[in-house]
Amino acid sequence: MLRGLYIASALGLALAAAAAGVNYAFLRPTMLRVAVPQGTDDHKLMEAIGRVFSASRDSVRLRIVPVATANASSAALQSESVDIAVVRSDIAVPSNGQTLVILHRNPALLIARGDDQIASVSDLKGKTVGIVRGTATGIGNAKLFDTILAQYEIEPDQLHREIIDRAAVTDALKSRQVDAIFVVGPSNAGFTSDAIAAVAKVGGAAKFIPIAEAKAIAQRTHALEATEIVRGAFGGDPPRPAEAVETVGVTVRLLARANLQDSIAAEVTRRVFAERLSIARLEKLANQIEAPSTDKGAAMPVHPGAAAFLDDEEKNFFDKYSDFIYLGAMGLSVLGSGLAAAATRISNTRHGEFDRVLEHLLGILKAARASTRVDELDDLERETDEILASTLASRRLKGLDGHAMTALGLALEQIRDAIRERRALALRQPGRPVEVSRIALGE
Repeated sequence: MLRGLYIASALGLALAAAAAGVNYAFLRPTMLRVAVPQGTDDHKLMEAIGRVFSASRDSVRLRIVPVATANASSAALQSESVDIAVVRSDIAVPSNGQTLVILHRNPALLIARGDDQIASVSDLKGKTVGIVRGTATGIGNAKLFDTILAQYEIEPDQLHREIIDRAAVTDALKSRQVDAIFVVGPSNAGFTSDAIAAVAKVGGAAKFIPIAEAKAIAQRTHALEATEIVRGAFGGDPPRPAEAVETVGVTVRLLARANLQDSIAAEVTRRVFAERLSIARLEKLANQIEAPSTDKGAAMPVHPGAAAFLDDEEKNFFDKYSDFIYLGAMGLSVLGSGLAAAATRISNTRHGEFDRVLEHLLGILKAARASTRVDELDDLERETDEILASTLASRRLKGLDGHAMTALGLALEQIRDAIRERRALALRQPGRPVEVSRIALGE
């Protein structure tokens, strides 16, 4: 009885521990490492997303991993030292990266002083262009500018360029260090508006130089896209720009490694869109977040988990695990059948052994009732004791049911009664055969 209680307690504790382990494994938050160029607007945006995720006690948490440049962010994802990275579509896109969301679109703006005679890209020959630094190096913006120049067959040595910081734009224009500026950033970003205001401050109304062949450039370079700056996009009176301007642009995306679980990728995508307003309260750049195209022909593939969420094709619990549930049920059925067969076999073996013991005892009972000598009766009594001792010690006979134990007790009682009666009769009439009645023999 106590042994059964101990076993039941142990099983209960094991089940409780297993349930606690499953609960911890499935309900604990997933921590994702996110690479992002430090000191940028994207860095601030990802910190805002991370804070909102943490405040909402979400199942996903973000650990920001600052890196020096956009190239470094891509390299971190390529090496899988991070799970997610902020990547610009024209800067070293990792081959194992797949899009979760588009954080924002960055049009390229080529702006000249209003009092200069610069009206087209070709007019930049012999001029100095200030390329506003995007990250620590500014190399990405410089390469994009070279791509534009190549479309117009302008050689690098036909103009001058200067990499300048955002804060130095006004001084560079005022001192004539540069004749025009090239800035790449979201239309609603503060530094973009500040750069346009700086041009207007020192040279009259800012002049937006169109990149008329933007569609041709985008066709040749899938990392770029043709876009249009609408009239008045940057406010002002008169509006800035005065007319719609064609240009090229890039996208800044949140990429996940391709082997990230679909469910986790879908959860990150879902939470970003669900919490976009909360994120925007901390960082207004979040207003630019948008869903990527899930077309199979897209230049930058979308993670299957994100695509399933965006296309409303996510699998529910049964869809995901129906095969495992079916196989598990089959396995449990087979296991149950096997255990039942084993239990039946053990039970049959135990009862077969008991039948042999009981048959042996009945033979002793018959011999005792027929015996006429005291020494024979003593031998039969010893044999009975030995059978009782071996039966109680046998592992194969442990766990007999109540009916079997009753039968065993009855057989032993009958044998002892028979031996006692026959011994008493033999002792009263020594040297004479004992009369055995048919009733005594059980016939």
